[in-house]
Amino acid sequence: MAGAGAKVRIEGDQLIVESGGIITVKSGGTIQIEPGATLIVTPAASVEYKTGAQAIVAGVERQAGAAAKIGASAGWAVNEADNLAYLATLPAAQTAATLVVPLTRLKVGDTITGFRVVGQIASVGGAVSLDANLRSITNAASAPVDASVGSITQVAVTANTAVDSTKTGLSVAVTADMRFYVLLTATNAAATAITLLGVTLIVTEGIIGLDA
Repeated sequence: MAGAGAKVRIEGDQLIVESGGIITVKSGGTIQIEPGATLIVTPAASVEYKTGAQAIVAGVERQAGAAAKIGASAGWAVNEADNLAYLATLPAAQTAATLVVPLTRLKVGDTITGFRVVGQIASVGGAVSLDANLRSITNAASAPVDASVGSITQVAVTANTAVDSTKTGLSVAVTADMRFYVLLTATNAAATAITLLGVTLIVTEGIIGLDA
């Protein structure tokens, strides 16, 4: 269903748009995605609203989590009396200390595809390990449901390290009854420390989310 050299064509059950090709829906026209169907926007691709400046974009990175709280196992320090915007720090000689980082800047309709933990480990030979698990809480009548979404590969070092560990390959749609957080667990030797700068979310922006 296309002439030679056409940039928009049908091959089998696929509609293929080559580089430079455009699909235009005229005034009054509609592209409808039925329940159970999926619209996939791959990384670096975008869908643009011609009447506005916003777009559906994959691979958007958002600095998320402006506050943290101590978890069930003490050790991390938050809200320290200094002039630095660190999210939290971990002093020396802690074992399985946990930190909870609620995630903000999500919009209903977004899809979480990954997350990144950013920070610094100070060590000149002492062992330090850091785990980070992205988790969801879904509201329910009986009780909110807490579940794991995905984890970074454990950071385990014995030297000064700039932490920039990323988990990719996720696909979690954000709904109105969901909240997300990262649970960090760290163990470190004497004369070592961790400075946590924050958490970055990697998302595909959703149509609903653009208007939220």
